[in-house]
Amino acid sequence: MSNDNVATARAFFEKAIGTADMAMFDACCSPDVVVRTGLSPAGPIVGLAAYKGAFSGFAQAFPVVDFVVHELWPSPDGDKVIARFTASAVFLNDYFGVPATRQVVAMEEVHILSFAGGKIVGNIVSGTNFPFEYLMFPVLKDAVLGPLPLASAEQITRVGGSAL
Repeated sequence: MSNDNVATARAFFEKAIGTADMAMFDACCSPDVVVRTGLSPAGPIVGLAAYKGAFSGFAQAFPVVDFVVHELWPSPDGDKVIARFTASAVFLNDYFGVPATRQVVAMEEVHILSFAGGKIVGNIVSGTNFPFEYLMFPVLKDAVLGPLPLASAEQITRVGGSAL
């Protein structure tokens, strides 16, 4: 099973993620896949349709110009595959209200894929995507942090500041 899952993982990354081939999402993912990713900072993406929707919106805004899968590691029991890839994408279309800049954005990600029945049932995404995060900061800060409270006059005075 491990080799089959590695082959599915490779196809998923090279075609579904690398070229935004939505048919490969269907071929590789379970209908009830759960994805933890920065593309949904408020919580996990649940279900294949939701995953495809979130990813296709991202792929339209940031079409990939270079994509390389560097490593695929199967777990000893074969039901997980860890993958590392790098990609470059162009910020070509507005995304969540942030105007497109036409800049090339470098990304590096590690994904932990969980498999059942030969299909991806879970994906935990971790990335070093600082250029993307900085471009998207106006949207991400509120989605990730929520409204941060302001310090009260008492708190400011207590830490040595002067109350306004």
